Amino acid sequence: MTLNQIKSPPEERFGNRVESQPSGSVWQRMGSKQWTPVVIATVLVFVASAIIAPRSLLQASLLAMIVPTAVLAVAAIGQTLVVQQKGIDLAAPGYITLAATITVFAPERLGTSGAVSVGLALVVSILAGLLNGFFIAKLNVTPIISSLALNSLLLGGMWTVSAGSAFNAPSELTWFAKNSLLGLPLIVWLAVLLVAATAIFMSKSSTGRRFVGVGANPSTARATGVKVDRYIAGSYVASGFFAGLAGVLLVAYLGKSSISIGTPYLFPIITAVIVGGAVLSGGRGSVVSSAIAALFLSQVVQMVLTLGAPESVRLLVNAIAIAIASTVRVVPWGNVFRRKNKTGTN
Repeated sequence: MTLNQIKSPPEERFGNRVESQPSGSVWQRMGSKQWTPVVIATVLVFVASAIIAPRSLLQASLLAMIVPTAVLAVAAIGQTLVVQQKGIDLAAPGYITLAATITVFAPERLGTSGAVSVGLALVVSILAGLLNGFFIAKLNVTPIISSLALNSLLLGGMWTVSAGSAFNAPSELTWFAKNSLLGLPLIVWLAVLLVAATAIFMSKSSTGRRFVGVGANPSTARATGVKVDRYIAGSYVASGFFAGLAGVLLVAYLGKSSISIGTPYLFPIITAVIVGGAVLSGGRGSVVSSAIAALFLSQVVQMVLTLGAPESVRLLVNAIAIAIASTVRVVPWGNVFRRKNKTGTN
């Protein structure tokens, strides 16, 4: 340990950059990025779509695919942060259903405005995430057990509140979902903004870099005086918020809510995070990679649906695509791009 490290405060030392910025050519820097493999896999999927299912790339098909992709990417932000802390949050369907139900239930039964109902939905989602984080970080409950129990509690509670009825979304939300900017729906722009803001915060702020460091090595973090439990609980709060926001956006897009609105999203959210390069051992993870992986998965589904394949084939192709993405991820792209750079300079 250097003299400067000894003199600096513990948390400040731990808040230093976890990784040094790669040096070298543009190709070498590109090869070192975590999102490089999933970008390559996504490009391959779109190339395959153009060859075997060109109708999946029509404007109408892309517009039908891009909004669900944005919703998936928003929910994957919180799950990525949880995985970075060596955890997993299986309560995502509960958060989505919770927020969606409150968003449509409050105006119908309580007479609130659309904005108030959205704010209420997000606050309750944050509190649910905080409860999950408390059990995991403070009471040492296994994340799988805690999140599954919370998911059941939230779904049961929303079923009791709504009595299984479907309500229409507030007009303000449907207006937001139907409008576009520069040819892209506003929901997509919001998802891009959230992913970019989270990525910048995680990479540029001392809190974000310390968060990554806690996930990579919690023992070292505790030894340097970092409040590790706060970061672990905070990741579940973030998961509740982003999954709840995904529920709000989903109900805005669909125009109504149901008690099963969040159920189909559990597997895609976790898959997007894993395909994006996050590892369950903690530390490694990128919200940008998870968002790109969401696009990858959505286009796979869109391609198969365009071909008219049955559900069994869709699941098989989805599994093959995930295997391809995982294979692409383990290729040492830094070495590949380094060799390409050397070839280009000769």
